[in-house]
Amino acid sequence: MAALPVRVSLAQRVPSAFRSSSYRLHDPMPCGCAPVAASEHGSSRLWIVAGLHAVGWALVYGETQRTWGQSRGRFHVKNDWTGDSLSQNDEASHLFFGYTLTRTFSGQWRWGGMPPRRSRTVGGAESAVALTLVEVLDAFNPAQGLGISDVLFDYTGVGAGLWTLSHPVDWTIRTSIKVRAHARVFSETEHQSDNYIWWVTYRPPLRWGLKQPLSLGVGHSVRREADGVTPVRELHFGIGTTLPDLVRTFAPHAARVLGILDFYYFNLNITATVR
Repeated sequence: MAALPVRVSLAQRVPSAFRSSSYRLHDPMPCGCAPVAASEHGSSRLWIVAGLHAVGWALVYGETQRTWGQSRGRFHVKNDWTGDSLSQNDEASHLFFGYTLTRTFSGQWRWGGMPPRRSRTVGGAESAVALTLVEVLDAFNPAQGLGISDVLFDYTGVGAGLWTLSHPVDWTIRTSIKVRAHARVFSETEHQSDNYIWWVTYRPPLRWGLKQPLSLGVGHSVRREADGVTPVRELHFGIGTTLPDLVRTFAPHAARVLGILDFYYFNLNITATVR
């Protein structure tokens, strides 16, 4: 039973672990930069992308091991759908990361000189493999375990990302945070995980077309009861924008440079508690 409305909140901070590439709305090349021909210059760009990805994944591996513990136990599977006290907010995060990483990687490989179709294939494959390896690490982590539902939502996000790259639409998957002080990409506690809202947003073109900056969103999050343990599901109904969408109204070229910042949804929302 839903209790309406509980509060209005303003999400206003971008998680610091994400950096700018650039892409524009309805652009099959999410980095938003001009494609390059197969040449020595293009080859150099490919090596740059490959090198940055290798370094990035090495850093991610180290951070996951530091945050969630070492993967040195026996292989085991966990009930991640109902057994983690997160009320499916974790699955929503896997959907987001599958979607966002696929679009980001595809754009970066496109910038490196790959043809559109190949860049999408490589970007989607890299995202799927990386997220699968994270789950494999969890499977050998005594404190974690392989989450089948996590894997399914990872792959669903990858599929959604690939679909929107080849079939441009006005909806997307985004995130925002409730409290700046608790924001962490790799959440160590339930309360840190609860700080994220995961959104599906729709940007109606209206009269401004591509320069219309506002999106409507439906979001999902979790909070705790007064005992600090019992999870309570929250639904959010919001209106907001992203930095690229806002900048696009007066500087379309600058908006393209802002890149992956499109993933973060600045919004006003009404929150409904679902019990």
